[in-house]
Formats: sequence, C-alpha cells, structure tokens
Amino acid sequence: MVKELSNVETDNVNTDSHRNLPDRRIQHTKSFFYSFFKRRRKAVRRTSETQTNVYVDVHDPLTVGLFIAIILFCVFDAIMTLIIIQAGGKEVNPVMKYIMDKDVMMFFWVKFSMTSLGMLILVSHKTFVICRGVTGSSAIKSIFVLYFLLMIYELVLVSHLLDSTI
Repeated sequence: MVKELSNVETDNVNTDSHRNLPDRRIQHTKSFFYSFFKRRRKAVRRTSETQTNVYVDVHDPLTVGLFIAIILFCVFDAIMTLIIIQAGGKEVNPVMKYIMDKDVMMFFWVKFSMTSLGMLILVSHKTFVICRGVTGSSAIKSIFVLYFLLMIYELVLVSHLLDSTI
C-alpha cells in the first residue's frame, strides 16, 4: 500500500515536470500541416488561452462560405476585366497589364493564384490580430464586402459599355 501511494506521488511529480516543458503548440508550422490530416481544433479550448492568435483546424461555415465566395468573385472579376478591356476599357494595374499583354490565361492564373494563396493564409490566421485590433476574420468579411461592391461596379460598367456600343 505504501508503494502504491509513492507511485501516485511519483506520477504527480512526473505530471508536474511534464507541464514545465515548452508548449508544443508553439510549433505553428508543424501544427498547421498536421491539421490537414487530423482535424481537432475548432476553437479555443482552454480558458487560459486568449481568443486571438490561435490556429484552428476546422473552420465555421461562415468562414468557408466567405472563402468560396471570394474565390468565385475573383474568377468573375477576371472575366469581367477581360470583357471591359474588349469593350475599350484599360487595365490600370501595371503588373496585371504586363501579364495580360503577355498571355491572357497567365493573367487569369496569376490573379486566381494570388487571391487563393492570400485567402488561404488569411483563413488560417482568422483568429490572429493582424493590425490594430483587426482580426483575420474581420479582414475576410471586409474583403468580401469590397469584392461584392467591385462586382456591382463592374456589372454597371459593363452594362454602360455595352449600351454605348450598341
């Protein structure tokens, strides 16, 4: 009986010394790639953790929906840009103009890749404070609103350009 009690005490000591080890969650890159295969973290799990600067493995439906919508807006924006240029408009971004002059498909893939990569980084950092209290989640929502307004502007612009050519 005395031995069992000493084992319990030893186990408690081992547990306490185990808790003094460096936090394994500090390895952000490892946990980021690990999350593709074993999804567990949906939100902050411990009260000692703050609500910001925590990676999650499983994203809420709103974040996934906004991500998909922004990617679709990107594709629509590329198509509308090509229509506007064919109708007499000009690309004002000098980098994209250079790429578009080289190859139209390259323009599309560069635009799509840049948006997709940026959004993947932003979604994976949705709980992080990016700048002056703005979280990744707030930035995603703002990008959605701005892209939505851009879509309305491009539709109005195309309708005016098509009306003037007819």
